[in-house]
Amino acid sequence: MSGNIHGISWFPNFPDKFVSWGQEISLYEVRTKDDPSQKSRLPYIPVNYLSNETRYQYARCVAASYHSDQPIIAVGLADGKIGICNFRDTYDSSWEYTPRQQRMCTCLAWHELDANILAIGHDKHRSDSCITIWDIERGVPKETANFFGVAEAANSLCWDHNHRVLIAGISQKSIKLFDLRQSNATCQSIQTKTVQGLAVAPNGNYLCSYVDSVIMLWDLRAIERPLRQIASSRNHMQIAWCPTRSSLLSSLQRDSPYITLYDIRSVDNESSRDVYHVKRQISPFPAKYQHSGKFAAVNWLSWHPRDFERALLLADALNILDFRLPASLHTAYSNRSKLPLLMQRPLYAPAGGGVGGGVVASPTAGSSQQPTTTTTSSCSTNSVASSLNEFSVGSSLSFDFLERELFEEDLLEETRQRAQQDYGMRPDNKRFVEQHLTPYLRNVWMTLTNVHCDDRLTGLKATLGVNLGHTSEALMASSRIESQLLQWPDGINNSNKLVCYRSEQRDLALKLCGWPIEQELDRFIDELYASKEFSRAAMICVFHLKVLAACNILSRAADKMRDPSMYRITAIALSSFNADRCSSTWRNQRSSANMQIQDPHLRAIFSFLTMEADNFEAVLREEGVSLADRVAFACKYLSETKLADYVKQRIQRAIECGDLNGLLLTGESLDGINILQAYMDASFDVQTVALVAINYFRNEHFVDKRIQYWIASYLDYLNSWGLWEKRAELDIKIENIRPSARSSRTVFLSCNFCGKSVSNALLDEPRTRSTSTSTNRLSSCPNCRKPLPRCSLCLMHMGTMMNMSAGDTNASSSVSNATELQGGWPMKPFSKWFAWCQTCRHGGHTEHIMQWFKQNSECPVSSCNCRCFDMDGTKPNALREIS
Repeated sequence: MSGNIHGISWFPNFPDKFVSWGQEISLYEVRTKDDPSQKSRLPYIPVNYLSNETRYQYARCVAASYHSDQPIIAVGLADGKIGICNFRDTYDSSWEYTPRQQRMCTCLAWHELDANILAIGHDKHRSDSCITIWDIERGVPKETANFFGVAEAANSLCWDHNHRVLIAGISQKSIKLFDLRQSNATCQSIQTKTVQGLAVAPNGNYLCSYVDSVIMLWDLRAIERPLRQIASSRNHMQIAWCPTRSSLLSSLQRDSPYITLYDIRSVDNESSRDVYHVKRQISPFPAKYQHSGKFAAVNWLSWHPRDFERALLLADALNILDFRLPASLHTAYSNRSKLPLLMQRPLYAPAGGGVGGGVVASPTAGSSQQPTTTTTSSCSTNSVASSLNEFSVGSSLSFDFLERELFEEDLLEETRQRAQQDYGMRPDNKRFVEQHLTPYLRNVWMTLTNVHCDDRLTGLKATLGVNLGHTSEALMASSRIESQLLQWPDGINNSNKLVCYRSEQRDLALKLCGWPIEQELDRFIDELYASKEFSRAAMICVFHLKVLAACNILSRAADKMRDPSMYRITAIALSSFNADRCSSTWRNQRSSANMQIQDPHLRAIFSFLTMEADNFEAVLREEGVSLADRVAFACKYLSETKLADYVKQRIQRAIECGDLNGLLLTGESLDGINILQAYMDASFDVQTVALVAINYFRNEHFVDKRIQYWIASYLDYLNSWGLWEKRAELDIKIENIRPSARSSRTVFLSCNFCGKSVSNALLDEPRTRSTSTSTNRLSSCPNCRKPLPRCSLCLMHMGTMMNMSAGDTNASSSVSNATELQGGWPMKPFSKWFAWCQTCRHGGHTEHIMQWFKQNSECPVSSCNCRCFDMDGTKPNALREIS
């Protein structure tokens, strides 16, 4: 393969084959089993190169057909010529079509039900048609019934899944539906500028199109008006539906390394026109490449026709990658009840019974066999674990460090309970003990609390001066390092020389890791013993060569344990240990014994005592020991070069698997944000990620787009749960962090005519000079004097004082007496507020709207069928409390 690639596509009925086109057209087959001895033609995906097409170069567009006997493609060229290719040496002149007028081919679309039907779109010509219907079995099209759109341009084409109806975007101004089921085709036209990227959803109900940065969603059952408009900040390059999900829409944006996903969901059921979307943006590249410049942008995406949420990606017009979406939990829509979490299931798999039914199905990458399905009544541990294993194929994420209990419970409900308990609002060790957190999260927060000092999260990488070059910080961190040869305790004859390193920066690093200085070691050990961390206390004693103290700790701990055998045996082994006599014997037995010793701290003890020379790899790789303890051990016994290598190695490992403990090393830095991103991709715990960023990231890192997106997502969660006070507290905390000065109020009511604010005039009570003056000032714009909208219920202009009828002659007395009415609306300033539906834009006085929706769910305007109340999650009891 040479030159740039313009596009890629799977074959719908050959799930292991795909085609790429650009300067040349190539056919590949994905290997079901990767053979390292056989070199792949592509660097990032194991494939076998099958063939290429040499007749057509610099193809403008390529479409893979639905033929099941052989892989066939249609190729459109810049001169308008269309060629059909089956990657064989034989040449058939009947498989080429040239339009009457030479112009560029813009789009191609094969019919799904009749594989021989091809729709062709060309650019505009004043005397020729832009759309051609070609039946490749009957030869080149000549009948006039096969040509449409004279003196127009075809921007995009697609077919209806259920009928022989062609949908075309025409001349940047309309979408036309050509019904070809009869000999005289009928045409329906809709005026719109969103004519690019036409595609029908797998469920057959939705049609999508786009122009620039706007995506329009249509309902094919009532296409007269759009169903929903989705705007983004960047222009779109390609949109496509995921074929294994009913309504998952993907978008690629210009110069962006991210894939934007829109999950289109119905409010009531699949046939409802009331829809909403959940936006999700992910990076398909491994975390270690996201900021290395290796992959700058995603240029093309092709969803696999059968494998669940699997796609081919084209990066930087050169590299093809095989990618699966990370396993995700989604919520079932409900207005007034708890939102249960369900594992997403493939579109083609049978749904399980019950409300919580879920199906996990995914064959191995490149497999052509039918996937196996496992139906479960809930998100059980086994089903989730199996799904994680399946999703890890071809994925850039690692789920090894995640605890199963994260998936055993309802993550959404757990997040809500934590928010109610002020989780992460005031980080301190006592509150973490009181809250019901997993051991992993509790250890992460306690580590961050220890590292956070001087109002800054300073990582050990900066403290130790790793990779700082010749900067001033490096000079400050390069204080004199003292090395000391330690003496083993009496009774332990060890010929291995043990060198301990000390410096001011290493002492500070030990303190940040939670280890004390030598003078306070005994007190620290007593605290660990009091908190029942017996094995950890013994491990730290051994690391400080206090073997007898470790024996005493384990002996006393054995007296308190229900099963004291392991502690008792370890104490006996330590008391009789002699390195010179036993080291080789112990070293031979350690590997097999470690499989039976469940306590990682005891394994670390034996690894330390049986080390060879200064090889501490067995201790430093003991994943069961906390990262803080291992880094503290490294600061004590590793030389400067080995310590720097170990710190960089652990940072890279934390970024790859998304381990939040890596923040101990990175602190507030770009690597720290990458760790948060990897953890977010693996666990979907946006709450923890957002709160860590709010508490510990400042200055230029806080304004990172990823951090702002996590915070906005968590604030949306709080809003959806009605936790207004928690949201307000978090807003106050965020405002105290933002580096920019506070701006004036930017949210206000604006006039429909002049666009200026009318809020300031409504904040003040009306002056009681005369009826006409007061009423006019309240019911009209203070700038242009045009009337404000009317309330849908009382039909009075918005802003008019309620309980003030037109027949009142003494407005002054009415206003003054209104404040004395205990049940009158003017007693409640909230009742003056404007309220309107975000869907139909009808509204009125807040008090009137609240009274209406206590008994009704539809819009008060008689000609509107919008179910405004169902759009909100507010409970009826909450309305009574507000009123």
